[in-house]
Amino acid sequence: MKRQLEVLAPAGDLKTLRTAVIAGADAVYFGGESFGARAYAANFSFKDAEQGIEFAHSRGARTYLTVNTLLKSLEIEKQVYDYLKDYYNAGIDAVLVQDIGLMQLIRAYFPELHLHISTQANVTSEYGARFFQRLGASRVVLARELSLEEIKRIHDAVAIELECFAHGALCVSYSGQCLMSSVIGGRSGNRGRCAQPCRKCYDLLDLARKKRSVPGKYPISMKDLCTIEDVKALYDAGCSSLKIEGRMKSQEYVGAVVSAYRQIADEVMDDREPDDAEMIRDAVLHSGTRGGGTDGYLHRRNGADMITFTDSSFLSVGPSSFFVKEKKTRAASVFTARVGKPLSITISDGNREIRFEGPVAERARKPGNVTEEIKDKIVKTGDERIEITDVSVDADSDVFVPMSLVKGLRREAVQRFLGGITIDRGEPLSFEPMKPQKNKGKNDDRMLVTCMTGAQLKVVSAFLRNSDIIGINYDLYSLMNADDIAGLCQKKYLCLPEILRSDKLPQIDADLFDGFIVSSYDEIEYVHERYPAKPAIFDYRLYSWSDRSRKELISFGAEYICAPLELNEKELSHIDESSSFICVYGRTPVMYMANCSHKNSVGCDKRREVLYLRDERKADFPVVNLCSSCTNVIYNSLPTSLIPFAGKISEMGFAGFRFDFTIEKTDEVSEVLNTFQKNIKENASEDIRADVTRGHFHRGVS
Repeated sequence: MKRQLEVLAPAGDLKTLRTAVIAGADAVYFGGESFGARAYAANFSFKDAEQGIEFAHSRGARTYLTVNTLLKSLEIEKQVYDYLKDYYNAGIDAVLVQDIGLMQLIRAYFPELHLHISTQANVTSEYGARFFQRLGASRVVLARELSLEEIKRIHDAVAIELECFAHGALCVSYSGQCLMSSVIGGRSGNRGRCAQPCRKCYDLLDLARKKRSVPGKYPISMKDLCTIEDVKALYDAGCSSLKIEGRMKSQEYVGAVVSAYRQIADEVMDDREPDDAEMIRDAVLHSGTRGGGTDGYLHRRNGADMITFTDSSFLSVGPSSFFVKEKKTRAASVFTARVGKPLSITISDGNREIRFEGPVAERARKPGNVTEEIKDKIVKTGDERIEITDVSVDADSDVFVPMSLVKGLRREAVQRFLGGITIDRGEPLSFEPMKPQKNKGKNDDRMLVTCMTGAQLKVVSAFLRNSDIIGINYDLYSLMNADDIAGLCQKKYLCLPEILRSDKLPQIDADLFDGFIVSSYDEIEYVHERYPAKPAIFDYRLYSWSDRSRKELISFGAEYICAPLELNEKELSHIDESSSFICVYGRTPVMYMANCSHKNSVGCDKRREVLYLRDERKADFPVVNLCSSCTNVIYNSLPTSLIPFAGKISEMGFAGFRFDFTIEKTDEVSEVLNTFQKNIKENASEDIRADVTRGHFHRGVS
């Protein structure tokens, strides 16, 4: 059977949903009143969602609910089940999810509901796809940064549906890995409140704070994606669904874009070569775009031609000619109501006919002529695609026919006649909330320290005890001598690459290391398959905002996990963090990018350097290009220091303390470690310097 190519459209409101379906979308995705990654979109009331689901299903289209934010314990245990149950009963076809604890809840209590893994889960290889397949997902939304070759590799290796971004806005950071809006202003992208700092003006500076020459003031603002000329290539690579971004876009924009991709997708599935894709691309971009459009990462790793540089605004030139109105069918109907026999309705248009039966008709206590009333209910279809102009009623004079039943039979018959979707599944299982788990006892005093340079490693190695763990950044490991690594007396854990990609799998001498630090679901599966005997520490980028998500991560074999960076002190104390390291010092990575600021300014010379993005407030954000994994990391302008609260944190029951050293010089590394030890031993509250941040330890995110 030929694989279908779904055109998946966004819907910010009910009008846009209807437009998308009429324009040819096979499925639509939308957010409800809670837990969606577009908190500032209009989103749907539940009443609108019910109407939208019914409208889409009546036209053979599926509906997907976005529940792709991270959830706190009280939300996941007291709110989300009832929220999902309403949509489940309304007939939602699938749910898009990022939170690993929510995935577990859906599998346990809504086993018949399709689980789609959101792009925020950052699946970049066949390992991540296989991980979520084992968890019961039917689909993964792949990272936007993948090439056609990588998509094909995943498709060939794992029997799971692959959804690929085809059109619309591009984040410059790997999705789900951006904390920049969160650390700057407390608006977390993981809660759907991103303030889009990537669309702001920045100067690109070198290490000496001199300006680098780039074409404009927007060095990290991506052009909008447009793959209309690559639809066949995406299909051949194994893409099952073309995702159009734009839940905050206009009804006219969505209609035009969906119509265009519908036309091309149909041609591709019919084995017809699209010969007017270039013309259609121009017409689609006329409807609105940022930067003129790019085919993204499909054919290259990165590049300056993908950045807007001079303007980050979305521009709409005018309406497109692509949107087509829904066609109307004229039909006739026969309604039969005989006592003791099933009620039935037939609809036909001369070419095709369907018959649908209901319950057995009963005799009326007070007979009356209901013919005209039945006709009236059947004529009023409420569906713009069909007009029933001729209704015949074949009914006994003493039959009892509730009009609500007539309307239900008509609705079902019309839906079947027009090719609608009927959902038939059981009730969700009864929910049992997980009891809250609080930290107990004092912290263990072990330390986990990660290093990015050899000079840092020497200082740290001399400071730590044998029971502590030293984490060696993969980019550093690729430059080191094996004897130097073997000579370290502490437990040695290799930090796997910031992003695991199929074409750059790490080359590792596993015998040199006691374990691994993993920071993605791809890497959990990678270690599980390649190095099953080695323990792993799960980085804070594997989010555990609730007891349910924490417990789920531990079940995947984590020796330790790391406490989330966006929860405050009170929220952390309400979760059992006895298996978690808490980061008390480090520059928070606020973005992980496939695009390279070093390459975009001086070209690709495989040389690692530290650049800075200076914003309008004169804050400098370090940017490091890690060539071993072809990844750029942007760090917060200030390091986070919880060192003055070391004694207090020591009473909170964590597994230990974590320190991350990135661009620090050796004297700074020594100062951090010595000040921390002094605070612990003397119950002091000194800090390393004034220009630090407390991160979210006091404020958290809403």
